[in-house]
Amino acid sequence: MAQTSEQLNELINDFKALTLTMSAAAGSGHVGGALSGAESLVTVWFEKFNVDIDNQDRDRFFLGPMHFTPGIYALLVKKGYYDWKETVGYRRIGSPFEGHPNTLRIKGWELSGGSLGQALGVAVGSAMAAKIRNKKHWIVTHNSDGELQEGSMWESIMYAGTHDLDNLISFFDINRIQSYNRIEECSEVEPVVDKLKSFHWNVIEVKGNDIEEVGTAYDKAKALKNGKPTAIIGHTVIGNGVSFLEDKVSSHNKSPARETIPQALAELGTSFPHEEFFKLADEHQARMTRELNASLPDMGQDFGWNSGNDMQVEEIWSGLGISEGFRNCMDNNPNVVAVTQDSYKLIGFTDDDKAKYSKTNQFFDVGVAEQNMSLVSAGLAKEGFIPITNGYATFALGRAYDQIRVSVAHARYNVKYFPTEGLLGGDGPFHECLESVALGYYLPHMQVQWPCDSIEANKATLTAIRDIKGPVITLQERGPKPVVTKEKTPYQYGIANIIRYTGKQPSFVDAFKTRLSTKWPEVEADIVIVAIGSQVAEAMRAAVILKETKDLETTVVNLHTLKPLDKQGILKAVQGCKGILTVAQQQKTILGNIVAGTVLEAGLKNMPTLDRLVMMGIDDGYGSTGKHNELTQHFGLTGEHIAAEALDLLANLSF
Repeated sequence: MAQTSEQLNELINDFKALTLTMSAAAGSGHVGGALSGAESLVTVWFEKFNVDIDNQDRDRFFLGPMHFTPGIYALLVKKGYYDWKETVGYRRIGSPFEGHPNTLRIKGWELSGGSLGQALGVAVGSAMAAKIRNKKHWIVTHNSDGELQEGSMWESIMYAGTHDLDNLISFFDINRIQSYNRIEECSEVEPVVDKLKSFHWNVIEVKGNDIEEVGTAYDKAKALKNGKPTAIIGHTVIGNGVSFLEDKVSSHNKSPARETIPQALAELGTSFPHEEFFKLADEHQARMTRELNASLPDMGQDFGWNSGNDMQVEEIWSGLGISEGFRNCMDNNPNVVAVTQDSYKLIGFTDDDKAKYSKTNQFFDVGVAEQNMSLVSAGLAKEGFIPITNGYATFALGRAYDQIRVSVAHARYNVKYFPTEGLLGGDGPFHECLESVALGYYLPHMQVQWPCDSIEANKATLTAIRDIKGPVITLQERGPKPVVTKEKTPYQYGIANIIRYTGKQPSFVDAFKTRLSTKWPEVEADIVIVAIGSQVAEAMRAAVILKETKDLETTVVNLHTLKPLDKQGILKAVQGCKGILTVAQQQKTILGNIVAGTVLEAGLKNMPTLDRLVMMGIDDGYGSTGKHNELTQHFGLTGEHIAAEALDLLANLSF
C-alpha cells in the first residue's frame, strides 16, 4: 500500500468521479455521504488496512450508512472486483448493483444492509469473534452522525466500551446533515466526543476531509491497545469537492443531474468517460425493458395502461391523497400532530408543511429513530393528541414492533401509522417490507387498511384520523399509480368494494361498476380476484382481459380494509365462483391465508374448495431494485399475469 498523499488524493477524486457518474446515470442514489467520507473510505480500503474479501485473516470493514451505494460500488471497482462498465445498471432492474448492497449478488462486500444503526452491532460481534479466536485483524466501521440518533448505536457503543474491544476502530462522519434536515433540526447528537469518552472509548478528533489528518488518526488508533475501542471523529462537509453539492441538505439523497457531471469532474480535477457510462446505462435499461415486455403473457392484443385510444387512466402517487388528508385534519384540529422520522416527504409533506405546522406545534421530526417515534406518539396520544407517523414499513413497523405492541396497541392509543410499503422501486429489498399486512393484522387491537389509489387514500386518511378510535395502519406506496376510483365511488371503512367490468369506455374507471359489499346483489362470476393496494388496478385490468379475450366474468374485491375484515363481503363475492385468486405486493401467503381462512371457516355450500384458490405475490423472498412497474412485471403481478393465472386455474379444474 504505502501511497503518497498525492496518490491518495488522486484515488479519492477518481472514486468521487465514478460515484457521481453512477448516481447521475441512474437518476437516483445517495452521493453526499460518499463524498464527505471519501478520505476515510479510501484510507481504509487502499492504505491502512487489508480488506481483501478472499483473505480469511483480512481486516473487516462495515459501513453503517449503506444508502450511499454509488460510493460502495465505486470502492469495489477501484479495488478491482469489477470493471466500471459492469456497474452501469446501478439501481436498475436486472443489475446486482441494487439501491442497497446485497451480498447475495455482489462480491467484495462484508454485509448486506440499508437499515441504519445495524452495522456497528455486527462489527462488535465480529470484534468479539476475533478476540475469542486470538486473531490479530482489525474491525473497522464507518458511521454517520445521523445514525447516532438510533438507539441501537448506543447499545453497541456501550457494549464495545465495556468489553475491551480494542480491535475495533470506528470512523464517525460528522457532516451535520441527514435526509431532509440538518442534525440540529431533528435530534442533536453532540457532544459526540464527550459521549463516546463516557462510554469508555478512545477518541481522536480530525478534519475528516484532510487526507493526512485522517491517515495519521488511523495510525494512532492502531497503536492504542489499551482495552478500549477507538472512535475517529471526522468533521466533514457533505458533497465535499463539488461546489453545487457542498453543505446542502439536498445532497444527502438527491442525485446530481447528468448535465452537471462535466462541471463536477472539472472541479475535482479528474476525468471519467461519463458520456459512455450514460450510454451504456441507457442501453441496459432499454434491454431490460424489452426483456420484461417479452416476458408478459401473450393476450393477443396490447392491454397495457393507456395503450389504446380508450380506457385511459391517470396515474397519481397515493401520498398526495394522504397528505391532503393530513392538512385537512391538522388545519381543523390542533390536536392532530405529525411525528415523523427523518423522511417526512415519504408521505407527501413538503418543506412548507414542515415550516407551517412547526409554528403551530403540530410537526415533530424525531430523526433516525423509529422506536422513539412510536413511544413519543404513544405519550402524545395518552394526553389526547392524535399523532400521525410515517416511514418505510420495514423500519416504522418492523423495527418498532415491540414498542407498538406494548405501548400503543395494548392501550389502544390513538396513533395513526402511514408507512410506505410494497414494491417500492430503486431502494431495493431492505426497504421493501412485504410483510407489513401480517405485522398489523395479527397484532391485537391494531387496524389495517391499504387503499388502492390516491382518491381512496384520501378517504382512508380522513377516516383513520377523524372517525376511528385507536391505532390504525394505513399503507401507501411510492410512485404514481393508476387512479381507478372517483370521488363518488362508494367507500366505507371495514366494508369491501365489489367491482365488475361492464364494457370499454373512454375512461378506464367508467368501465366498471363498484358497489359496497353490503349492496352487492351476489352475481356469480367465473373468477374472483381479491386484491389490495395498487394490485386492485391490476386485478381490474385482468378482468378486462378475461372478458375481452375469453368472455369470462370476473369479480374484483377491493379489500381496502384488512382489519376489521369484511368476511361477509368476501363470502358473498366468492359464492358460486369457479376459482379465487388473491393478489398483493406482500408475501403471497399473507392475503392468501386471510382469504382462505375466511372461506374455510365459513364452511358454506357452493363455495370453491381451497384447491381452487391461487395465491399471487412474493413467494417467500425479498423485493428487488427497479422501477415500481418493472417490479410488478418481474414478480408476475401485472394484469396479464393475473389473467394468465386465472386461465390456468380454470383449465385445470375438474368438476
